[in-house]
Amino acid sequence: MKTTTEEVVVRNHPIYWFEDGSLVLDVEVQRFKVHHSLLSRHSKFFSTLTLKDVDEESVSPRATLNHDLRQAGIRHVVLEPKRQVRARDVEALLGHFYHDVTLSEKSSFAHVTSILRITGPHQLDFPHLHRAACEIFVGMFSADPVRPFKHSSHLHEALPVATDFNLNSARKAILYHLVTTTDFDVSETVTVDPHNAVKSAQESPENNIPTSTMSLPTPTDTDAIALSGTDTTSQISKTLTDDAVSPTQVAEILEFTHTPKSVLSKKDAETCMSLMTRLISHFTPILFTPGATPHMGCTDVFADTWMSLVIQPAIEDDGVYKPIETLQRMKQIDWSSYGLCDSCVAEKKEEWTDEQRRVWELMDEWISEGV
Repeated sequence: MKTTTEEVVVRNHPIYWFEDGSLVLDVEVQRFKVHHSLLSRHSKFFSTLTLKDVDEESVSPRATLNHDLRQAGIRHVVLEPKRQVRARDVEALLGHFYHDVTLSEKSSFAHVTSILRITGPHQLDFPHLHRAACEIFVGMFSADPVRPFKHSSHLHEALPVATDFNLNSARKAILYHLVTTTDFDVSETVTVDPHNAVKSAQESPENNIPTSTMSLPTPTDTDAIALSGTDTTSQISKTLTDDAVSPTQVAEILEFTHTPKSVLSKKDAETCMSLMTRLISHFTPILFTPGATPHMGCTDVFADTWMSLVIQPAIEDDGVYKPIETLQRMKQIDWSSYGLCDSCVAEKKEEWTDEQRRVWELMDEWISEGV
């Protein structure tokens, strides 16, 4: 079959070509012959498709075939590129209906997203299967801030899917994973003069961090520092002095650059950057302020151990923009062995759990502001 501009070779699918099929479906360069009655029971697209509709949607290179099939009572549908249907997604859909690879919580990420796309209202419109795929997709990304996060290897592919289908709880988790793995693209390296940054911070009287109970390193390099990758939080420590520091300025002080494994869209990268800034601004005063308790002795324990047990580990793994993980680690410290009483330990663990949930709730607002 030829068009006026190029040769189009459409091949019968090696699996989903049934001689007794009643529907021929052309997608990209694949041709499927399947059973219309099976699909039309579940799909609004196929259930409303008449032979007249098929005639109107046919294109000239395939019109002869369409006519022959129509005479035999077989529908021939050509899915044009504007529908954005992919042959591999059709394979996943047919695999489900012919019980070769069914959809379940154990399905691969690629299979779930294929089903999610093709069953959507703008493609082949399988409402019940689409809802099931949405639920499984959302379940792949933790919505419980207290449960330890497991980072997915499909974050970049998952984000536009979650956005397109308004799966907001999954989108929030994906964005948090991207930010905390610093695995998103920022096109330009931004340099910061640490002395000007400290001066700017000290001029702001708001939310000053009391540092009398800890000793933090001071800047030693007068040259501009390019902040990037895993040394991000160590640079934060260089801008904190024994004098008063405004944590609300930290987000303004710092800009980050990353070497991404995969590049996000500019809009998504900007959303990630905005979210990271808000996480830092919110969590810095919590991280760098020793905990207080109803008992003076327990408060003194925090003052003596906060640097080594809380701040230093956070500096080493960029915990300033990983509040949920950092708070989880704080809860797992054996504070009793350092002298905290049981009641204070229980109180602080509850407080840190509440803070994890608070961060997760605030992210809804922060993400909407960054969109």
